[in-house]
Amino acid sequence: MKKVLGLILELNPYHKGHEYFIKKAIEKVNPDVTIAIISSSFTMRGDPMVMDKFSKTKILLQNNIDIVLELPFISGVNSSDYFSKNCVDILNSFNVTDICFGTENDDLDYLQKLVELNESEIFNQTILKYINNGFSYSTASLKAIYDITLDNKIAESFSLPNNTLAIGYLKAINKTSIIPHVIKRIDNNYYDENLSEQYSSATAIRNELNLGNDISSQIPNYNYNFLKPYELENNLYKLLQYNLINNTNITSIKGINEGIENRLLNFINEKTYQDFIKNVITKRYSINKIKRIILYILLNIDKKYENKYLNYIRVLGIDEIGKKHISSLPKEIKKEIITSFKNNDNDLIQIELKATKLYGIITNNYNIYKEEFNIPYRKDNC
Repeated sequence: MKKVLGLILELNPYHKGHEYFIKKAIEKVNPDVTIAIISSSFTMRGDPMVMDKFSKTKILLQNNIDIVLELPFISGVNSSDYFSKNCVDILNSFNVTDICFGTENDDLDYLQKLVELNESEIFNQTILKYINNGFSYSTASLKAIYDITLDNKIAESFSLPNNTLAIGYLKAINKTSIIPHVIKRIDNNYYDENLSEQYSSATAIRNELNLGNDISSQIPNYNYNFLKPYELENNLYKLLQYNLINNTNITSIKGINEGIENRLLNFINEKTYQDFIKNVITKRYSINKIKRIILYILLNIDKKYENKYLNYIRVLGIDEIGKKHISSLPKEIKKEIITSFKNNDNDLIQIELKATKLYGIITNNYNIYKEEFNIPYRKDNC
């Protein structure tokens, strides 16, 4: 039986930890085909990428990835459950047999226990209690865990970012025949803000970018001009200020509920994006939720897209092995594969195109949206 490995990556930016992860995943599974699905212009948490999706595609094709798939904006800029399931659904359509992901804990049985706890009735009832008291879903989840388990290890592990995603992946994978594999993070944790000697976190690398420091030691084959996160965020903020000044009625936008629009308008004169975010967040509206809402406002994402699993199948890059794999897929799947946005008026594609145009504005790369109309990159052309 052919083994097809699926990897889920954001790459903000691509660094030595990703290189290590890809290498270890391939060693563990020994696949015939390796497929990566990547976030496009913005992260799950609503941050602008410090490198564009087309550059990320080229890098992956040079690093043993046979097919690079797009995780659309509408699928990826979302809470962890939606992000995870959309990733797994897209990979499953490509007949992926194995999925590998990184976690703070490499004990798969332990992670499955976290999934069971997450899906239990008492957990969901306890979450609802805290949500009704004004807490965000993520905070309510953590409080619920501490309420229903005496195992501090479980409670402490539950909120770690990669473990949170692992729970989402496993919940989605458990409904398929895909085999999950985990690789433990080494050297640096997700939130570590200082560079390490070997495998620094993306957070630490982005901090160095903001300071204008050299990060070449952290990036394999360094030859890319990464962008500064703070500059991208403040460019976003200027657009948001203009948008809210001219459109105070935003109640039809995805994520705008419970009067949060009033807080957005009350603090729109803060000097920086960071100050604005810090003032707007509440018990119920976390930093990440506010960041995502800002993007929904700027892209005019309607409420009809709330609480839905939405995606499409789009190939960004491919090599000969990947091409042969696609030719072996069922006809109904091959018909759904998008290779270019040319002559395509799908609503989700139009949202992605707007997201790329927005990214072009905040990065001063206004013509990047034209890349959307090109055919997928081939490895021999990268």
